[in-house]
Amino acid sequence: MKHYHFNYNEKFKCIAEKCKHNCCIGWDIAIDKKSLDFYKTLEGEDSRFSTPYLNGKSFTMKNMRCVFLDDDNLCHIIKNYGEKSLCKTCKTHPRFKNFFTGITETGLGLYCEHACKIILQQKNKMRLDLIKTDNKPICLSAFEKRVLAFRKKVINIIQNRKLTLEDRLNELEQLSKIDLNKITYLEWQDFFNKLEKLPNNNMSYSIVNKAEGFLPLASEYQLQLEQLLSYLAFRHLSRGIDFLDLNVRLAFVCLSLKMINQLFCLAQEQSLNSLIEVCRFYSAEIETNDDNIFNILNKIESLITFPI
Repeated sequence: MKHYHFNYNEKFKCIAEKCKHNCCIGWDIAIDKKSLDFYKTLEGEDSRFSTPYLNGKSFTMKNMRCVFLDDDNLCHIIKNYGEKSLCKTCKTHPRFKNFFTGITETGLGLYCEHACKIILQQKNKMRLDLIKTDNKPICLSAFEKRVLAFRKKVINIIQNRKLTLEDRLNELEQLSKIDLNKITYLEWQDFFNKLEKLPNNNMSYSIVNKAEGFLPLASEYQLQLEQLLSYLAFRHLSRGIDFLDLNVRLAFVCLSLKMINQLFCLAQEQSLNSLIEVCRFYSAEIETNDDNIFNILNKIESLITFPI
């Protein structure tokens, strides 16, 4: 078994009550059985997790807040029982994992504003570092090897700083063999506006309805957008299930960058903080919602013309 993490991971530490978008507010939180059984044993004030908030394998929010989130926006469980007593969801957030035979990769999700800031401010090229191995040989399947080779090719294109990012993005779109321009930007905007929304998100795709097409990539933020594109490729290409799906997911990576750039360029303010907020919004609404991902991938696949 080999375990890799991204070269930005060690810089991350939860900023707790300083976070503007607390991960304990506005989310459905799934709870593993071991943690659930422990929470049920809590007594006195700590029994607040009990009914009426229990809901199968998750619990409902109290005024959109986790019932264990105290008035100071700190976790009551961590303060009184330690991080070891958190459920698996809370222990791992905002991390994501990619799995291959004998290989695990761990990264940070953009839906955490602090993780997003770390990722976008990276100056070095994004890469995977080996942090643990048992030195046993890895037996990847033929398709897993294809996925990793395809992902490596994509990352090499993204990180080729001899080219403008616009040229790199065009090269990726050609590699995907899917023409995202078969439908207009306004049609993409309408499609995204019909996806499932998070109630606590304060941004809308409607702010871009004055733009008829995709705007050029923000020239002053080429490095930040490169890091964003690398993140999207590492995360989403790794989940390809067949050769067609790899192309569709690459087109999704390109489309995501275009949508984020559009929201950013048409926002009232263009700054690093503004870009971080747009990325966080997009990730929270799209990447954390399997139905939204599924619908976007299906829409992209519908653009493919198959030979008769």
